[in-house]
Amino acid sequence: MHVKTATGDELIRKNGCDIRQLYPWDGVVTPPWNSTLCSIRPTESSTPHGHDTDETFIFVSGRGRARVADEERDVVPGDVIYIPHGTDHIVTNVSADEPLTFVSIYWLQPAQ
Repeated sequence: MHVKTATGDELIRKNGCDIRQLYPWDGVVTPPWNSTLCSIRPTESSTPHGHDTDETFIFVSGRGRARVADEERDVVPGDVIYIPHGTDHIVTNVSADEPLTFVSIYWLQPAQ
C-alpha cells in the first residue's frame, strides 16, 4: 500500500490557490494525467488563467462561484466542472470563514 499524507507533502501557492500535488507521485505509477488538491482561502479567488491542458474540478468542501469563459455558477461539494484547454477560468470562495477545496485533474489531449 502506498500512502501519501498531508504532513509529508509540500504545500505551494500558485494561481491564487494553496496547492498540494497528488500526481505525479514519485515511486508510484505515472498516470496519463496530473492532479492537485486545491484550496482557496476565505473571500479570495484564484488568478484568472487558462492553459494547454484540459481540466476537471471536483469540489469537496466549502462554497464558491466558478467562471469558465463567459459562464458562471455557484459550486458546492459534489459538483464537477470540466474546463477545455485554452479556456480562461476563475474560482471564488464566497465564504468569510471556510476554505473552498477541490481536486483538479488535468491532462493533455492526444494529438489527432
